[in-house]
Amino acid sequence: MNSLKARLVEAATAACMDFVGVAPLNRFMGVHPRMRPDAHLPGAKCVLSIGMRYPLAMYELAGRTHAESFMAMDAFDSQVMPAMLMTAALALSRVLEDHGCAAVPIALNMYRVHPYKDIAEDWSPDFRHDIAAVAAGHGEIGLHGVVITPRFGTRQMFTSVVTDAVLEPDPMYNGPSLCDNCRKCLAACRMHALDDCATDTVVVGPRTFTIARKDRWRCMWSRKFMLNAEMGPKLHGLDVTIAPPDGAITDTDVQRALAEKGKRGGLQTWYTYAMRECGRECVPPHLRGVDLLARHAATAPPPCPP
Repeated sequence: MNSLKARLVEAATAACMDFVGVAPLNRFMGVHPRMRPDAHLPGAKCVLSIGMRYPLAMYELAGRTHAESFMAMDAFDSQVMPAMLMTAALALSRVLEDHGCAAVPIALNMYRVHPYKDIAEDWSPDFRHDIAAVAAGHGEIGLHGVVITPRFGTRQMFTSVVTDAVLEPDPMYNGPSLCDNCRKCLAACRMHALDDCATDTVVVGPRTFTIARKDRWRCMWSRKFMLNAEMGPKLHGLDVTIAPPDGAITDTDVQRALAEKGKRGGLQTWYTYAMRECGRECVPPHLRGVDLLARHAATAPPPCPP
């Protein structure tokens, strides 16, 4: 199976993936049973975690230049990169099937908005790509609950392929801590979705990460529904902010806010984007003050094929 793993790495690299790693099932025991690999594929043996970096200048400069625009960031973050990741996951699944192995590529950005059966939380995915990325050795989870890698910090996106192939697992990251609790992520969130006092834990294999408790509805108020103009929509031409209610947010609150935004913003409400500033403000200690582009170029593999 070492030759199969090499073929998978080759295929991922050809698909312009910057990260490829294998995580065994025993590193997912801290995940809800419905979100584990074997919930998607009975008999699963491991997970392939793949990821690609954002265009670095675009990520850093979105909304910060004279153009005053998040439009490129919107297109690549919402459409192009997810499509490339899922296309790469499909390619790896085909390689696995060609070798007689079952494979399930997992979709991105899909949620159950409300609790489902024994899943108590709102806005839950059907699979934890962040857990898979950490379990496959790509990095750690920071205070903000986002994956941080030693190569690009938070500036990448991941997806996963569940398979019954027997592949050699990659070691988990064991270098210097990538989150030093600087708390810039908390200050950057204008929705105050990250609790400055309460914390939760995320267990990945033998490691436990402490994260700030997140109000998912408050986060999605901006991230999904674009209801805070200062997080990006203002630079698209939609200077309309609808403040969320105090306390718990309900479907009705969102529906009313969206209706009000539509009345005040018109058609522009369909063409807006909200930047996740909690992630952009996060730079791990060893990358602060470092030119990420120059650092990457110095060790980059050959360019992706056309």
